[in-house]
Amino acid sequence: MRGAIRAGQVIISADEPPVPGGVVSWEGDRITAVGGVDALPEAFDPAAFDIVLDLPELTVMPGLIDSHGHITTNTVKGTSLQDQARADVALAVLAGVENLREDLHAGVTTMRVVGDPVGLDIKFRRAIERGQIPGPSLQTSARAFRPSHGTAAFLAVAVDGEEALRRHIRENFFLGADWIKLFVSNVMHGDTYVDYLQGDLTGVPAYSRAEIAAAIDEAHTLGMKVVVHAIGGPAMRWSIELGVDSVEHANLMEDGDVDLFVEHGTTLSDPNLQLFYDDETGFATKPNWSGNEWWQAKVKDAAERTARYLPEALRRGVNICLAVDSNHSFLWKELVHFVALGASETEALLAVTRNPARLLGLEREAGALRVGMRADIVAVEGDPLRDIAAVRSIRHVVARGWQIL
Repeated sequence: MRGAIRAGQVIISADEPPVPGGVVSWEGDRITAVGGVDALPEAFDPAAFDIVLDLPELTVMPGLIDSHGHITTNTVKGTSLQDQARADVALAVLAGVENLREDLHAGVTTMRVVGDPVGLDIKFRRAIERGQIPGPSLQTSARAFRPSHGTAAFLAVAVDGEEALRRHIRENFFLGADWIKLFVSNVMHGDTYVDYLQGDLTGVPAYSRAEIAAAIDEAHTLGMKVVVHAIGGPAMRWSIELGVDSVEHANLMEDGDVDLFVEHGTTLSDPNLQLFYDDETGFATKPNWSGNEWWQAKVKDAAERTARYLPEALRRGVNICLAVDSNHSFLWKELVHFVALGASETEALLAVTRNPARLLGLEREAGALRVGMRADIVAVEGDPLRDIAAVRSIRHVVARGWQIL
């Protein structure tokens, strides 16, 4: 399959000047040319390509990378994440196919999956690779782990102790996982959704420092990276000091925490901005909001700390990646709220292209449009380098050389 796009402008990488009237061509799943019109070795001729898109009013840019997703749950579906995660396998698969299609149509061509019913993410990854279903290229975690009293009982497997963690990590390696996911902060007193919320948005450690150290050591020995759910507190700091690859959320940072991110080069992923600040998909729109002053106080505290420390982390060069979590098709909202907190449009685009490519080890595959890289390309109305909300207006998507939209 050979294809070519000519656009009003081409963003090769968000931190480089766009190319006006630029072109991108590909063969199979690889980019073969990118730049001005003279970059094509042949004329921009429909006879020379299987796919030809002439888009003089649109901006073409790299496909988006979502650093934190859950395939089978979706917060906009009206039922709790707990109920969705406990659906039977057939319903979970149907929901997952729909969610992945929505993400792909929203411009997400690569996603890291960090917790789904056991083994389903790997089956989705292989089905996408075989061309059986449409979806982003996936990196997977097979099973997320929590201690027996830890949060997200509906999502993660309970594993206690250093030796048990090492054994389960080896099993995940055998299953084909790319990442190990640990819930290192927050605990639950009971198994209801209210119990989950009462334990959420805290810095209470779940795993011990010794358990976190054993898990990171085992995963890194096997060549896998480690991602931790850590809202804040001691367990987040232990994880950073012990060499974890990315911290998810970090909404309860304190003075000195940004220093640790900088010192250890740790990525901060998925600060869940729309949950705190969005009037359509945020916490304040959920059924459990009204009348629960204790929950509102928690959310307010986390929102205030995020608004204080995330911009500091950005200023000091922390590798920040944005993600939808379970808010499928709404990555553009994360970008809008990131800019509202002080990021530039360029910094926002980097948080869904270059930065997660670095985290996922895909610098030579994704996050930019360069010869030899994967043909993951999106076209949007407007100029996202001037108005980040343009990313909402996805008009064309090419994933691995296949025109999806």
